[in-house]
Amino acid sequence: MNVVVRAAPQTVAVQPRFRLRRGAHKTALVAHVLSSVGWFGVAVVVAFAGLAAAITGDRSLAHALYRTMETVPWLSVPVGLLAIATGVVLSIGTRYGLIRHWWVIAKIVIAVAVVVTDAVIVAHVAHDAAATGSPTPPLYGSTIAHVVMLAVATVLSVFKPGGRTAWGRRRLSRGDH
Repeated sequence: MNVVVRAAPQTVAVQPRFRLRRGAHKTALVAHVLSSVGWFGVAVVVAFAGLAAAITGDRSLAHALYRTMETVPWLSVPVGLLAIATGVVLSIGTRYGLIRHWWVIAKIVIAVAVVVTDAVIVAHVAHDAAATGSPTPPLYGSTIAHVVMLAVATVLSVFKPGGRTAWGRRRLSRGDH
């Protein structure tokens, strides 16, 4: 008589990963929403200032608006970095993860692009426009692009389109959500 013995299924001990608890999650979420909304607001004001400077016939107003645009990165970059930092904390501390979903990666790329172009292009080109009285196209293109890109990041946050990265698919197949 043959006896078949079945072994008990092996379980793999999975280390619990970092998760934000309810209060910490709410605090990080509020900080992220406030910094992101503030960052978007700054981008809208900068784009508006550039357009207003371009269409006004008042040279002193145009100069003042370009000077304002020149100094805005001192506000925009720290607010953007705060939005990035709180977004990273939220992504690590929730089921979405930092590199599991394409929409999270897209938001990171957008945020870094806006911070870098704010620091490198906007400040420099606005300074030149204030000094010469005539702006160049990168000033308008970059400021309008910031508004559009931050709006896209907001849409990604709200709709969270599907699509996992290879890392996310591997984590999902292991049962680690």
